[in-house]
Amino acid sequence: MSPTIIDQDAQIADALLRQVFVYWQEKAAGRGALPGRADIDPVDLAAVLPAVSLIEVRRDVMGRPGRLRYRVMGGFHVEIMGHDATGELLDLGAGENDAATQAIATGRPIYAERTFYPANGTVLTFGTLMCPLASDGRRVDMLICAVAPRYKANDLPVGRVNRFARAALETVARR
Repeated sequence: MSPTIIDQDAQIADALLRQVFVYWQEKAAGRGALPGRADIDPVDLAAVLPAVSLIEVRRDVMGRPGRLRYRVMGGFHVEIMGHDATGELLDLGAGENDAATQAIATGRPIYAERTFYPANGTVLTFGTLMCPLASDGRRVDMLICAVAPRYKANDLPVGRVNRFARAALETVARR
């Protein structure tokens, strides 16, 4: 599924991603523009925090977005990637970053289905939601990225299963 602009929570089937979108939407409405990082309180997202990562948009000397830097990685991102990539840089333009590229360009939340192929040969599928943040309300300088695993914990090597993130996901699913 190609990345899709999200305008309303009814477009998102997953409860976890929908909760992140509704929170972002409330912050945007309260500000009358794109919310900034300062508007986001992790305590408000406590129930879904393992699914949430914060990504910085780095710009080149001309002001164009060129790289992404993981500022904080949620437990599910760590689980999917197999390591904590906090502080690592990614170049924009790679196929897996097309949702991020679209969220930066449009200033709108983007949903995409993803497939990741780790070295162990297991295929991991998950939904992802990219919500743009802008300290000035206009120019995207950060992204909230939320992921909702479609794979089962037993699809992963035991050492990669994040038990705390899994417990949080089960709590959200029961609500």
